[in-house]
Amino acid sequence: QFVLARHEQGAIHMAQGFARASGRVGVCLATSGPGATNAITGIADAFYDSTPVVVITGQVATEKMGNDAFQEVDTTGLTCTITKHNYLVRNPKDIPRIVKEAFHIAGTGRPGPVLIDVPVDVAKAPGDYYPAAEPKIRGYAPTYDGHPEQIRKAADLIAKAQRPVILSGQGALIAGASDEVRELARKTGIPVTTTLLGLGAFPETDP
Repeated sequence: QFVLARHEQGAIHMAQGFARASGRVGVCLATSGPGATNAITGIADAFYDSTPVVVITGQVATEKMGNDAFQEVDTTGLTCTITKHNYLVRNPKDIPRIVKEAFHIAGTGRPGPVLIDVPVDVAKAPGDYYPAAEPKIRGYAPTYDGHPEQIRKAADLIAKAQRPVILSGQGALIAGASDEVRELARKTGIPVTTTLLGLGAFPETDP
């Protein structure tokens, strides 16, 4: 289902809302130039809030890139510090692989935004669709197992703390670790508060 947002900033925030409500990766589209820059605030928000979204932006034709063409903006350059990863597609044959990788990166490990910038000539080029293989990305292998030595160090610090407080954030919700937070609090007697995005990870009525 395609939803017309009428403004790119609305589109990226809608994609964020979908991702948070569904637990799936949100998606939004924007045109080149001002369309892409309108989405930047939402991309940064998704990055800092660990919200999984894939943002697909248009770009001027490849032969016009770097020539100050009409509505040309270095979208990948602008977003490289506020995305988990971004792509500039130069070959239409790469699109299935890139899209598959983008969803994988956005939704695994610590979630976040991934941007795909598509020049207009690449978008218009004919090509055969092929089902992409499962992503195997060199240097990207998020682990879900805790590091035993770091856990031991954290436990030692907690045991030595004079006035410990548990600040439960959105990470507890993303990881599905609400039960573990409750168990830790009840075993240790440490008081709990939550961040704004962590609301719901711990019952507010718990003594």
